[in-house]
Amino acid sequence: MIPTQSPPPHGFQGFICEVTTEPVLPAECLACARKGAPGCTMTAPVIKGILSNLRPDDFGLTVTTLLGCARKARLKQEQPYWLKPSELWWSYRGQLLHNVAAQYAKDDAQAIAEQRFSMLVETGGQVIEITGQPDLVLTDLGVLVDYKTTKRMPQPWKTYTCSETGEVIQQGQWAVRTKYIECPFCEDGRHVAKDVLVLGKPRAYQGHIQQVSVYAVMLRENGIPVQTAEIVYQDMAGQLRIPVELLPAEQVWALVEQRVAVHTQAELPGILTDPDQGWECDFCPVRSACESLHGGPVGKAMVAEQNEAQILKELGY
Repeated sequence: MIPTQSPPPHGFQGFICEVTTEPVLPAECLACARKGAPGCTMTAPVIKGILSNLRPDDFGLTVTTLLGCARKARLKQEQPYWLKPSELWWSYRGQLLHNVAAQYAKDDAQAIAEQRFSMLVETGGQVIEITGQPDLVLTDLGVLVDYKTTKRMPQPWKTYTCSETGEVIQQGQWAVRTKYIECPFCEDGRHVAKDVLVLGKPRAYQGHIQQVSVYAVMLRENGIPVQTAEIVYQDMAGQLRIPVELLPAEQVWALVEQRVAVHTQAELPGILTDPDQGWECDFCPVRSACESLHGGPVGKAMVAEQNEAQILKELGY
């Protein structure tokens, strides 16, 4: 059911028209798309798919919300916001994968797909319910499968190791873009980057490892033992299956309790400060409200501003 009445005073209000940039209610956007929507790439099934996959802002604390930006989650409940349908394309693509998994599970008695589970966490004198909906669980194998659509697949893991001491200088997905890599472990102080590079298998992103690890604990709390997990990354060209080593249960509980405390604190949670998370701000529906309350830019823009200020300071300005 797509609401036709006026939206609530906070949370998702509706769409910003791709053509006129004027706000429109979801039902109006759907009707326009069905009639052809001149100048717009959206079609009625896509708009319906986007709306069907959107949860209300007051849905509750899900695993995805728990591990995401707590400031965004709070502001989405407190501030009104509008979005272009193109900004919610991820929601439509995600629904396609979920529907495929659900259809598969209908014919596999030992598979669970798109079923919502919950677990309780006590923190600060409160008992908080967290819910989650794993993509696919193969109960006979004890395997949890999670699907992720992406623009860029995880890349081969790159490890740069000092040729003299054997110490790891740097590792990660991204290659060093300079000819030399600085080394703090030997007298030479640097190496030709390609000479000390070893390529390994792609690894899942840390946030995704945390997500499936929380799902695994939640499933165990509901009597469904899970021993292993894999994340299936998909882009327009194909897919990549990456086995995941689940985090220990005690580490997961500590993470969950820490994140619940942040989400339930009385004051507005702080901005993201980890440079690796800055990209999230570029896709945040309440970024303008966040920056207004913060009093300055957030995300990559904040990092760029800080770097510029540091350079000016070093130059004596």
